[in-house]
Amino acid sequence: MIIDIHAHPIPKRQDPLAAIQEECRKNGVSRVLLSSIGRSSQYPPPDEVRAANDEARDLAERSNGLAKWLLYINPQNRGWRGEFQRALAGGPVGLKLWVALKDASGGLGNALAVIRYAAERKLPTLIHTFHKATNYPGEITLEEVASLAEGCPAATLIGAHAGGHWRHSLGILRHRAPNACVDISGSFPQKGMVEALVRDIGAERILFGSDILGRSTASQLAKVLFADISERKKQQILYKNALRLFGPAITPSVRPPAAPLRPAALLPDFGSDHFCFCGRWPFFETECETPRELDALLAAQGIAKAYAGDLGSVYRLDLERATAEFLRAARKARRVAALATLNPRAHNWRRVIQYLSPAAPGGIVYPYLHNWQLDDPAHAEFFTRCAERRLPLWINCRLGDERFHHTGLAWRPVPPEELIRFSQKAPANSYVVQGLMAAEICRFLEEAPKDARFRFEISRLTDHPGALDQVAARHGMSRLVMGSEFPLRDIRSVRWAAQRQ
Repeated sequence: MIIDIHAHPIPKRQDPLAAIQEECRKNGVSRVLLSSIGRSSQYPPPDEVRAANDEARDLAERSNGLAKWLLYINPQNRGWRGEFQRALAGGPVGLKLWVALKDASGGLGNALAVIRYAAERKLPTLIHTFHKATNYPGEITLEEVASLAEGCPAATLIGAHAGGHWRHSLGILRHRAPNACVDISGSFPQKGMVEALVRDIGAERILFGSDILGRSTASQLAKVLFADISERKKQQILYKNALRLFGPAITPSVRPPAAPLRPAALLPDFGSDHFCFCGRWPFFETECETPRELDALLAAQGIAKAYAGDLGSVYRLDLERATAEFLRAARKARRVAALATLNPRAHNWRRVIQYLSPAAPGGIVYPYLHNWQLDDPAHAEFFTRCAERRLPLWINCRLGDERFHHTGLAWRPVPPEELIRFSQKAPANSYVVQGLMAAEICRFLEEAPKDARFRFEISRLTDHPGALDQVAARHGMSRLVMGSEFPLRDIRSVRWAAQRQ
């Protein structure tokens, strides 16, 4: 059984209920708890809150038994008690608070009053919780959720998204606020998240949520299904904790099986991987530090070849030595096609390219992490030399969740317009683009539908409902290749989520 405690309709999306039902059908979700946050105003006025509650109640009533709903309140609205009482008549099973928790002076007193009001009515409170470089004015962190929980021990609080930046959240709830727990919804489906939270606070304080329709159910389920924890703990997270906290009102009447997986033959080749890494990452430990370890993992998953970069070389300045070390380590890893880390802003890029043998699989460049523009004329010679050496290039345009990158990084988005301008003057070569969203890929393919030099890996297309089908319906699958974004994601998750799309 699967109970999804965190779902929203998306403003202006046609027939959000049908989309939610389809996500649940494909993934075997028995019950979904949905709330509406209206037009996503940070401090919504009373009429917007009222309309949001009416929308959530209406969707639940029309869901044919699939959905229950959470009422929505802006604690800073003076008349919130009236809206709370009005909404109660519609039978909500909990309360949802978004980002308006702080008043003009930054205080949480009004939010605490709402939470106490909900607790008196035995309603759990789901609170949007985030920790990023710059939070919205009213947005709170998991630390502040813990303080609210301590201020109202009778309440049941759920910190949504496990604080967003889950690594930052570790330790906050470990020895305090036993009436507070987290859901794992939304954000980047990073490998290791669930295992770390289980070690930190125990499986009994973790609930499954997807954050649909903002995220795909499959990408979020993969966090749990591929986690290295026991089946008993997976069941706690997927439904048992929700039943315990929300009570019999959310018990599903049916337990539908998940829809059959889409045949792998209808998707990009599962036997190759175009978004894969090994090596030591400076920010946190990762799996497979050596090409030999990666090779063994690829063999276990039936992946014949992974075009892999070296994480340890991304921020190295001595790229000649870093490249030589990585290629030497990869010589006996027959499934690993080792990509040289290249940087056109490095003074020694010419020597690095010259070092590579004619049989080298290719190179990888990071305009995203290294903060340079693909279409900058200063880099034209670099791309020409790569083409002359017949050195294919992998272009990294996104890695991980940029909201939670180290604040010392100088990363920059790579917009599709920049990639389009680059393609118009790029020399004849093979280019694989990593990390683009569906709209970005479609934007490129609409401008250059016949430019077969450029292909796109699909990892981000599994993160949002229907994104893969959106690209395939317009442009087919021929320009798409498989990419796992391993080790930031489990190497199995993108393939599995693609079959659930």
